[in-house]
Amino acid sequence: MSIFALRMLSNSRKKEIISLKQKKYRQRYGQFMVEGEKSVLELCQSSFSIEEILVTQPVFDKLKNKLPKSNVLILNEKEHKQYSSLDTSPGIIAVSNFEEPALEITSFDHQISLMLDGVSDPGNLGAIIRIADWYGIKSILCSPDCVDLYNPKTIAATMGSFLRVNLYYTALDTILKTTNLPSYACVMNGHSLATISKPAEGFIVIGNEANGIQENLIKLCTHQITIPKKGHAESLNAAIASAIVCHSFIMG
Repeated sequence: MSIFALRMLSNSRKKEIISLKQKKYRQRYGQFMVEGEKSVLELCQSSFSIEEILVTQPVFDKLKNKLPKSNVLILNEKEHKQYSSLDTSPGIIAVSNFEEPALEITSFDHQISLMLDGVSDPGNLGAIIRIADWYGIKSILCSPDCVDLYNPKTIAATMGSFLRVNLYYTALDTILKTTNLPSYACVMNGHSLATISKPAEGFIVIGNEANGIQENLIKLCTHQITIPKKGHAESLNAAIASAIVCHSFIMG
């Protein structure tokens, strides 16, 4: 196995990798970081193009037979912490190029997909991606003001599911005006989820954690649905709401 020494990274490249913790630099370089053994190993088996894998010696010794034969750099733990976005460095970080699927409206036919309007918390987005993967949902449409998929906290929360679910950032109103598929806006005063017939295709629309779905998007949706409740909680977390509705649509 070819192993490159850390000194082969130029100072400018070190700064570039560290800067990927910030969105503007991820966008500038078209790259992002993936941390943790499970996610990095899954990334190695995907179509994503990996630039570097930064690993500590103990983790390398454990995983060396599963890692690619190039672009692996061994760092000591102190050095590794400089690159990690986590409180505790996992001992392995992959730097990968973006992969952005082409948006084709016909690709949403014959399946259930998600639409996210203004979901701003990276943990919520990551959890929703993981939920989509659990239920076999292949596509999520995000409004432009949703949190960045490649935010390190989002990537970490997906636990590798971002590799199996396509995300598209686009104007949701344009999609809703264009498609003939049914769309289901999750609101507080719609028809009970327990009473509606479940479609074989269409969009489940989830709103911002604090403000819900924008009114103009609600008006464009063909249905308004509500998760029935018995207690007095004011609302549900966006990821939890997504899980309940996905389970009802896919499994119910």
